[in-house]
Amino acid sequence: MKTNNRILIIDDDPGIRDAYSDILAPQEATDIQSKGAALFGEPTSEPAAIKEHYRLTITDRGTEGVAAVEASLSQQRPFALAFIDMMMPGIDGAETARLIWQHDPDIKIAIVTAYSEHTPDDIIRVTGRDDMFYLRKPFNPEEIRQLARALTHAWDLENERNALSRQLKEANQQLAEINRNLEKKVKVQTALLIQSEKMASIGILAAGLAHEINNPISYVNGNLNALKKYGRKIIDLLHVYNELETRAQHNGDADLCAQLEKVRQFKADQSIDFILEDLDALVDESLEGVDRIRKIVLDLKTFSRIDDTETGAIDINACIDATLNIIWNEVKYNADVIKDYETLPELIGYPQKISQVFMNILINAAKVITNKGQIRISTRFVKNGRRKADEQIVVSIADNGTGIPKNVLGKIFDPFFTTKPVGEGIGLGLSISYDIIKSHGGSIGVESEQGEGTTFTITLPIASPQFQSIGQVV
Repeated sequence: MKTNNRILIIDDDPGIRDAYSDILAPQEATDIQSKGAALFGEPTSEPAAIKEHYRLTITDRGTEGVAAVEASLSQQRPFALAFIDMMMPGIDGAETARLIWQHDPDIKIAIVTAYSEHTPDDIIRVTGRDDMFYLRKPFNPEEIRQLARALTHAWDLENERNALSRQLKEANQQLAEINRNLEKKVKVQTALLIQSEKMASIGILAAGLAHEINNPISYVNGNLNALKKYGRKIIDLLHVYNELETRAQHNGDADLCAQLEKVRQFKADQSIDFILEDLDALVDESLEGVDRIRKIVLDLKTFSRIDDTETGAIDINACIDATLNIIWNEVKYNADVIKDYETLPELIGYPQKISQVFMNILINAAKVITNKGQIRISTRFVKNGRRKADEQIVVSIADNGTGIPKNVLGKIFDPFFTTKPVGEGIGLGLSISYDIIKSHGGSIGVESEQGEGTTFTITLPIASPQFQSIGQVV
């Protein structure tokens, strides 16, 4: 423990000041003085028990003492103890003590007085404190030494205790901050795990649903193709009947013409000619619808891969189209989608995760469009240098929806931040999207104006270092 041996003496009597110096900071004897004292049989030094030396600052006025305390604090060298005479010109000892304690409440103070008219209660009323010490003049040197020893040691102990208390408080604050950070991380990780489990469950459900849909679609597709062939044969047969009708009319067979007239009337009543014309178109439209369902099922299978850590080549344009097929019902009523694609090289990454990013942004874009609006999707291949590492794919998704307020624009990628009403989202979609793009070595940015719309820009490097070992050519 570091000791503080600095003592302030305030007394207007020169003799008393000298006495303090002799008692608390005696001068060591020189070699000649020591030898001379030995010749005459005198002791050469004080006993070891009282050989303490203090660094004294001595003043003869209360105001000077207060100034000395201020100076010591500014130099970060405070006094441990002050001996203050009660009766002095100017301000007395009690007022001096009060002013000193205003500047340094930790200093120990001993009031020294030769008069009895100032009681401790009087001094307490002036200073407002009752933790001072009192010494009567004339004092014994040993009393001064004992007070100095005890009070400086008490100051050291209190200073050490306060330092430890501050360290403990800081440690507790650090621990509290660590706990808060840990709790926040646990909440984020828990939410991400929950989201991951939800996505895995959705993936299993989607995979099963895709399989179940594929079975009936396959035979519906087969039946429609067969129906189209049958329809053509029926049409050919009716053409033969038409030729027969023409020949009968030409030959003038009355009975046959009467029968054919009934057939012609039936065809007119039932709109057979229209049906024959429309039948082929209906079958073609049905086949187109089945083919669309088949594509959606394939996209659903791609999107619902259970092992989302599987890497592979990603065609960004195809990935966006597949995602649009999955969420088309969420988009088509709110916005027209305008595509502007460039031919892009493939990149290596996590296809399911990249699809999830596009899904989150496109669904958000559709939801912020109040009336029928537009979502513009553009893709670009950018080469900023000669190296493979300088090649990037830039995807821009812009909507003309309500926009994002400036005061929350910087928070949209924070976990759990959402502007949606309670129950419509937990604020993880964009946070997860941000992490996914970062994990691919890319970046995602946003620009928005309230009432004008929002644009998300995703930049993905063709040669991300993370995936070089699994197939990318650098």
